[in-house]
Amino acid sequence: MRFFRDTVGRKIVIAVTGQIMAGFVILHLIGNPLNPYPVKLPDIGFLKQLSRVILLLSFIFHALFGVQVAVENRAAKPQTYVVKKRLRTNFAAENMRWSGVLTAAFIIYHLLWFSLPKAGSGYAVTAVYSGGLTALFLHLYHGIASFFQTIGCNSERTIPVVERAGKGTAVILFAGYIFIVLLSFIQETLR
Repeated sequence: MRFFRDTVGRKIVIAVTGQIMAGFVILHLIGNPLNPYPVKLPDIGFLKQLSRVILLLSFIFHALFGVQVAVENRAAKPQTYVVKKRLRTNFAAENMRWSGVLTAAFIIYHLLWFSLPKAGSGYAVTAVYSGGLTALFLHLYHGIASFFQTIGCNSERTIPVVERAGKGTAVILFAGYIFIVLLSFIQETLR
């Protein structure tokens, strides 16, 4: 299919799958308020399995096309510039690939931590979660706003609003998740 071979098409897939996963991150936080331990979700039949499949496919396509676009961008300009001018960019935007790799590693660790009997505890787990959430925060900080630019909502009037909304959402999510991690650490330490 030509859409998936085209850079613009792949960027659209990256944007849409990123928003699907960002939506999950939001719902995951809302569904687990002040509870650092896994919550037994009611079994709602095929919807639970369907959402898992959609998330897994979103993760795979987001990562696969993200790597492909990054490799193509690097091949298009194999040399670094002598003078590097930043026109409307920031640390999060310039490090999307690294925050993506670290976020993927964190997601794998998170799934293992809840699946295996005690994959660490105390300071180590708190440090890993804090680092992983920081990577996720940086990825969302740029990614949420970038989605709207990819789908064409990038006029002079909308860009500042979209950027503030994306950054604000990322900050709120980071604060919510870090609060849960720190609360969990305090509860564990007081036992």
